[in-house]
Amino acid sequence: MKNIIMKKTLLITSISLLLVSSLAQAGMYRWVDEKGEVHFSDKVPVAASRKIVDEINKSGVVKKTKDPEAEALAKLALEKNAEALAKEEAIKQTELDRLAKLRKRDDYLLSTYENKEEIVKSFKTKIKLIKGNTAILKTQNVVLEKRLSALLKSKAATKNQAKKIVSITKTIEQYKKALQQNEAERLNISKNFKADIKRYKELTQ
Repeated sequence: MKNIIMKKTLLITSISLLLVSSLAQAGMYRWVDEKGEVHFSDKVPVAASRKIVDEINKSGVVKKTKDPEAEALAKLALEKNAEALAKEEAIKQTELDRLAKLRKRDDYLLSTYENKEEIVKSFKTKIKLIKGNTAILKTQNVVLEKRLSALLKSKAATKNQAKKIVSITKTIEQYKKALQQNEAERLNISKNFKADIKRYKELTQ
């Protein structure tokens, strides 16, 4: 009887040792639930996926700890840092582009003009051309508007007249658009002229 009991005890002990050995090889995990109770298992259950989980070896020593909240915060910090670096790089690139554009303009000014008077002369020539072009467009526009008015007042509504009305209306719109572009160009030239005079003085003083 004693032999049977001893054999059973040895068998249970062997099985226990095998289970412990198997768990140790597979890895043991420890976590604490909401009630403060400590749990152990050979894999992390879904219930503990958002909790702090310790991976321990067969001696009970913690090999590593998984903290989902800390990991999420670290990831967020990295993303914010990457975003801040990207913004910083964008600012640097904008400044580099501005400086490159300024150097290109400086080279143009120094290689194109011998003195300030030449810049003034060039500016006046450009403005004169724009004003001349504007005057031509305005004159042509007046002619077309008179022609359109006459066609609209005409009682004869022929197919040919309808086509002329459409064509003249489109041309008038094109002239108006060209006049707006001329004015925008005039303002831009005037703005650049003031900036060029100031910059040329800085470069040549």
